[in-house]
Amino acid sequence: MIRFLLVFAAAASVGAVRANEPKVSFDGAVKPILAKRCAKCHNAERPRGELDLSSFAAIQLGGVSGKVVVAGKSEASLLFTLTAHLEDPKMPPNSPKIAQTELDTLKKWIDGGLLEKADGSGSTAVVPAPKNLDGLVAVAPLSRATSITALAVSPTGSLVAVPGKKQILLFELGGKPVGALAFPEGEVHALRFSRDGKVLLAAGGIGGQSGAVTGYDTATWKRIFAIADENDAILAADISTDKTRIVFGGPGRVVKVASVPDGKILHTFRKPTDWVLSVGFSPEGLLVAAGDRFGGLYVWETKSGKEFHALRGHVKGVTGLAWRADSEALATCGEDGTVRLWDLHTGTETAKWDAHDEGATDIAFHSTGALASGGRDGRVKLWDEKGKPAGEFGPADDQVLKVAFAADAKSVVAGDWSGAVRIHPIPGGAASKLTLPLDAKPMSVAVIPVPTPNLPVAVLKIAPVAPLVNGFAGLNAELSRKLAALKSVEDAAEKLKDEAARNPKNPALAKAYLQLCEAALAVKTEVVEAERALDSAHKSEEKK
Repeated sequence: MIRFLLVFAAAASVGAVRANEPKVSFDGAVKPILAKRCAKCHNAERPRGELDLSSFAAIQLGGVSGKVVVAGKSEASLLFTLTAHLEDPKMPPNSPKIAQTELDTLKKWIDGGLLEKADGSGSTAVVPAPKNLDGLVAVAPLSRATSITALAVSPTGSLVAVPGKKQILLFELGGKPVGALAFPEGEVHALRFSRDGKVLLAAGGIGGQSGAVTGYDTATWKRIFAIADENDAILAADISTDKTRIVFGGPGRVVKVASVPDGKILHTFRKPTDWVLSVGFSPEGLLVAAGDRFGGLYVWETKSGKEFHALRGHVKGVTGLAWRADSEALATCGEDGTVRLWDLHTGTETAKWDAHDEGATDIAFHSTGALASGGRDGRVKLWDEKGKPAGEFGPADDQVLKVAFAADAKSVVAGDWSGAVRIHPIPGGAASKLTLPLDAKPMSVAVIPVPTPNLPVAVLKIAPVAPLVNGFAGLNAELSRKLAALKSVEDAAEKLKDEAARNPKNPALAKAYLQLCEAALAVKTEVVEAERALDSAHKSEEKK
């Protein structure tokens, strides 16, 4: 009966796609829908049912159930009938039917002949930059502070880059705003200057939907490449010294190396067993390293893609890694609170020390041999290569998420969860505060300064008024604790889920997994309540 109704409806329409209607293409309208609704299960890395819906070519191959699309026949295409809940199993599983407008788009695409592009040309992962994305733009006002999930300091000048509202905010190292770069792809999770300072790399996206890596020429601030072909936000990225390759990773549990600017994937490393949290090329470009949320730490040869070392030691997420200038040593830090040094010749650990009791979040390695680490204890600490303390700053307003050295190693820059970026002189010293005003105007490239000695101390507070974050430190801390608890429960549930899948005849494992899922839902409720409390406090403050 369902089949009959579908055929009748198709025959009653005036053609599959009317001549005067715009053509529906995969790259134009369909791909974003599939990325949002389907890519979590049907992606290139781990396609459920052997069905990959992340690319036009993969869709044509189908899965274990055969073809999923038939050109001109939406009523015979499983991609449409299952998604429209006309047949079982209904997709997405255990979820309401997707929006009717999205279903209409899928139907028009299939009935219109499965066009890859509106002009019929081939597809590419490289997204050309619209003209309005080139150069510095006005700073978008923020209703609340943006956590410093990414931070980069120019190795040749005096610039600091941090995340904004779908933007990258640029400052002089002394604190003066320079302007912003558009990042409409979503939230910024990674920032990195090339080693010669000529390119700024940014990566991020929308969680569970899309990820992108973009590059900007620091002389003109124009986009020079934008690779946007991921099904989830990118959490870590780096650019090689010769600027011909990028490496990136995230929740997909794979590490990819791509050439730029064409975006061709050169290597895909599937060794990580959990989210990829940190990646980096060695200074001479021969090796690339990555750390995951389960404590995995791996090194591969950049050119051949062969595994070079699997470095065992961290027992929790590897949150940061940094190469020594000679490429012979790698420094890493993790949620286990430790900082470790590795000999890349032998693949052995040469030093290890407890750095931050509640977890270390980032590590920086200056060419002088100095190390800096940040942690969930709100502290920034300096070390030598044997783990001897050389200085300490803090406490910050909240957990320190990112750290970096100034080019001359006379100061260390740190960003925290509350949205503050502090620039500490070495050794020690208290930091003053600077607030970016809401009425910030577009900046000119001409204001970018040259490096100067005796740089002043400053705090870049990306918030409308300085007292805002200071008055809400307790709420921020409470939210951070609840998010950390949620992460612990979700991690435990994910591990138990895998164990239950390997032992389907053990009902105790399945029951324990369900109990953890219920616990995760309870903690999620607490997280939502904490976020609402923080938002309410912000709104009350703004009304004043």
